[in-house]
Amino acid sequence: MISELTVTPVTDEQIQHFDDFGYLVVEDALPEQKVAELLSVIGRLKDELAASQHRKDVFGLDIRPIVTEDDLFLDLMEWEATFPLAVRLLQHFNLQLTTSHLIMVPPNPDQRNIGWHSDGGSPRIGVNGVRAMTSLKVGYFLTDLLESNMGSLMVVPGSHRLQGDPVFLEGARDPVGAVELKIKAGTAVIFQQGVWHAGAPNYSDQTRVVLYYGYGYRLYRPIDYDTMPESLLERCSPIGRQLLGHKATHLGYYIPTDADCPLKAWYRDRFGETWRR
Repeated sequence: MISELTVTPVTDEQIQHFDDFGYLVVEDALPEQKVAELLSVIGRLKDELAASQHRKDVFGLDIRPIVTEDDLFLDLMEWEATFPLAVRLLQHFNLQLTTSHLIMVPPNPDQRNIGWHSDGGSPRIGVNGVRAMTSLKVGYFLTDLLESNMGSLMVVPGSHRLQGDPVFLEGARDPVGAVELKIKAGTAVIFQQGVWHAGAPNYSDQTRVVLYYGYGYRLYRPIDYDTMPESLLERCSPIGRQLLGHKATHLGYYIPTDADCPLKAWYRDRFGETWRR
């Protein structure tokens, strides 16, 4: 998909920050108009999504997949302000969309939407207790989260390098080193699955709205779908079809040919042959 934004090259500084801290903040990833359009379609679909069998049983609205619900959500799958970063940080072309996820967190002084955790499912693949990076998420924040305790994303920078869990002091709500991100609407946050993260409590008077898109290697199963409808694949670019599970050969996920991975030529044009072997 072609975005309205000027394409910004991936920098060495961005790669180093992600490697060191496990996450990266991309300001102004979405223009104000796009944020407004997304909030409008979410408002229109809210009641229908709330009644879906795929809704998670938590307060607020937590549902996936979301790319099936409107083409505005589908467009974000290849958004030029963030997708090149996600691909370069994963450093390969044999990728898929692992999840697309809408979370709305209304004010709730008694409970946070989700507690501290790292992503990646079970079993957790690692070496000497350190998680191997097999996926990452891009979060698009659609509401301003500029003060503490507005339900923003919290992370423990560098926790993807820990052997085991982060340290909690006795009686502490959050682990040592936790940071609550203060971000404005339109900001994207990219983080790898080994980073410990949580949703901050929302003591404000507004609902926090975020869309998460997960990307990972096609050696692993997606989180929230088995196959996508052919009618949806027909509306996608060749790369989009790859991301949603299309392959050209029998072993296309495991030993991909160029026909299985149109993202390979795209990667080579942007980054050269720097992919993992």
